[in-house]
Amino acid sequence: MEQLMLISIKTKYANQIFNGTKLYEYRRKSIGEKNCNKKIFVYSSEEEKAIVGYIIVEKILEGDIDYILEATNNKNNSDIIDYFNGCDKCYALKIASAIKFKTPIYLSEIKNIEKNFVVPQFYRYIKENEYIYEELKGGRSL
Repeated sequence: MEQLMLISIKTKYANQIFNGTKLYEYRRKSIGEKNCNKKIFVYSSEEEKAIVGYIIVEKILEGDIDYILEATNNKNNSDIIDYFNGCDKCYALKIASAIKFKTPIYLSEIKNIEKNFVVPQFYRYIKENEYIYEELKGGRSL
C-alpha cells in the first residue's frame, strides 16, 4: 500500500518555496531518506490552510546547527537559528523542484467530506482509504 506524505509548512515559507527563493526546508525531525525523489505534498498551515502543491526533495542534510547553516549558506539567518535552538540534530531538505496547484485543496473542502481529517504538525502519511488520497494521487490540476 503506497502512502503519500503531507508536510506542514508555514504559508510564508511555502510561498518562498513555490516562487523559488527558498531552496531548503528546515526540520527538527527527519522525514527519512525513503521520501527523497518522491512527491511530498505541502500543506500551507497559516493563512491558506490548504494543500497547495508538492515538492521533490533531492537529499536530506543532517548535522548540528553550525553544519546545516554552513551547508545551506544561511550562517546569519536568525529565523533558522531560533528554530533550531536546543536541537542536537538538525535537518535541511534540499528541494529539487516545487509544483504549485492552480487550485489549492482547502482544509474546509477536505473536512466537508472527511470530518476526521487531521493536518500534520510536522508531517503525516495519507493512506489509500482517505478521501484526499485519490485527489492527490490522480494529480490535482497543476
